[in-house]
Amino acid sequence: MSEKTLNTIPSYHFDALKQIEDGYWWFEGRLIWAKRFIRQWLESLSFTDPIFYVDLGCGTGGFGSELNHSFPMETTLLVDNSPEALQRIPENPKIQKLAVDLTAPFTLPFKPNLITCMDVIEHLKDDTETLKSIYNNLKPDGLFILSVPAHSFLYSAWDKALGHYRRYNKWGLIERLENTGFTIRAASYGWSFLFPAAPYRFFSSKTQEKLEYPKVSPRINQLLIKLAQMESKMAPWVPYPFGTSIFIAATKESK
Repeated sequence: MSEKTLNTIPSYHFDALKQIEDGYWWFEGRLIWAKRFIRQWLESLSFTDPIFYVDLGCGTGGFGSELNHSFPMETTLLVDNSPEALQRIPENPKIQKLAVDLTAPFTLPFKPNLITCMDVIEHLKDDTETLKSIYNNLKPDGLFILSVPAHSFLYSAWDKALGHYRRYNKWGLIERLENTGFTIRAASYGWSFLFPAAPYRFFSSKTQEKLEYPKVSPRINQLLIKLAQMESKMAPWVPYPFGTSIFIAATKESK
């Protein structure tokens, strides 16, 4: 894979990913942001066309499957570089699965008007061609939702173990997407209320061997989900200066 090498998630981490798809705060928080972006997109365009949806870097499939359940998708395609991850996705007659090398220019089997790519491009040594492929595959007026880990200075042994080449800064990422051709509709740091705790992971992760998500009590889990709901709802009016993730909604304009 040469210059566009993909740092894959360790295989033992797939089990941890699968477990958090049942109401875990980090999983639910990403859905909260994505669902708000999709609702705003549909409302702004008075959208009536069928939704052809692709989730790139779908992992064990929970995120894309939940969006398929929440919106009237005509077609849903879950795409990942790892056949092992795709094998962990339960069979569903309404959902297709496809292994694609995301490190090289790719063409999808149909033109989607909705693409999500959640915490994926940080695994690519060179993400430029991937962003171009996403733009070229997306239909005009289509929506692209992206999430990435935030702030370069927070890069730690935990990121390296997860296969991250980098973390991103918001304005630099916005510029990258605009140079690719996207129009930015919304961009925000997320998990801003967790940012004060981020240095703990930076120092403690140096000896961490496995990448399990931290367990929290049901009460704390629900609190974190509610805080994520509030944060996402307030984002159009509150320019959060920091966070541990970046959430972006971008469109491909009709020519």
